[in-house]
Amino acid sequence: MWMELFKLFQGGDSLASLSSEFRKMLALVEEMADQVRPNILDQQLTLEEKARIRKMDVKVNKLERQIRKRIIAHVTLSRDDVGYPLLLMSLVKDVERMGDYIKNISEVGELGGGAIPEGPLRTELEEIIGCAMEMMKAVGPIMDSQDRERAHDLILEGKDAGKRCDVLLVELAKSDFNAAQTTALVLLTRFYKRLGAHLLNILTSVVMPLHKLDFYDERSAALAQE
Repeated sequence: MWMELFKLFQGGDSLASLSSEFRKMLALVEEMADQVRPNILDQQLTLEEKARIRKMDVKVNKLERQIRKRIIAHVTLSRDDVGYPLLLMSLVKDVERMGDYIKNISEVGELGGGAIPEGPLRTELEEIIGCAMEMMKAVGPIMDSQDRERAHDLILEGKDAGKRCDVLLVELAKSDFNAAQTTALVLLTRFYKRLGAHLLNILTSVVMPLHKLDFYDERSAALAQE
């Protein structure tokens, strides 16, 4: 479905510049995630770093509103290709929510979270975070190139990471973490799981028909390719 939307962008349509604005949103949330990642497990983000993340989140929100306004104007004036502007409306909402979750991640310390100690639980969370970051850095190039095989592989990895989040919380219940450590691990696991879910929604736009956006199964993906 993304390829049809991309063609609409390139056709001199009133939506033509929205592709670059959507990519700006993706670039901003990726930059936010990059800034958060090195310090979040030890809760060492500075006030200045948190302020920068909040400012970038504001920019993401403004871009979303701009894109939605232009989509609504387009749909109002033209009855053609309505499905694809609605697809973009859904995708920009996913990116906006990603920005919200990254901002939430930066605020875990303010919510009572402490440093997560070294050990298997921290290692598992680091791997889950790594999966989310891999998806985030790949999603833009995948959408541009329509690399369905890569999208399929990342969707499977992302779905597996979501299951690993659930298992991680079960293992946490068996640990001797204190309240601050438990708070941090629970919140970070939840926020990165939700971040991954929104990335999966975007990736499904590459391999699934429009009416099954946000839903993935291999049979439907194969039929959409035919």
